[in-house]
Parts: sequence; structure tokens; C-alpha cells
Amino acid sequence: MPGRAAAERIRKAIALVNAVADGAGDEELTPTEMAEAIRDCLELREIAPGSNVRKYLGEALDATSDGMPADFVAMTLYAALGALGESRSED
Repeated sequence: MPGRAAAERIRKAIALVNAVADGAGDEELTPTEMAEAIRDCLELREIAPGSNVRKYLGEALDATSDGMPADFVAMTLYAALGALGESRSED
């Protein structure tokens, strides 16, 4: 199913960012690790150039680089996931 790998990758990024926001776990997750998870999503070919999904992922990456709170980054990733669902329903 098209978009499945992208949805899974975005969900993994959301889980990582939520772990940062919750302060969960023994190890400290860095903004670099958050950015890498988002970049992994952007590398997927199934996300069309110029799509809202790519736009939201770019915004999440920028927010991470700008030091925005993890909650804000997570909300942007949820928007990307929602946009992915919308683009899949149009196909």
C-alpha cells in the first residue's frame, strides 16, 4: 500500500519526539537525533515533492533546529501524518 512506509517512519519520529517531550527513558535524546528521524522521513521517495506532507516535515525539521519545544515538533509531525492520510485518500 503506498504511503505505508512513510506513515510508519513518521510514527517512529513522533514516538522519538514524544519520548523527548515526556523526558522518558534513561538516555538523553538530543535535538540531533530528533532531526535525523525527521530527515529519514524526508528521504522517502513516496512523499511527493511540494506536498503538504513534505512541507510539514520541513517545518518540523526547522523547529527542531530552532530549538522549539518537542511538543511543538510533535504537533507538526502529527500534521504531516494527517496530510499523508489525506493525500492517500485522494489517490
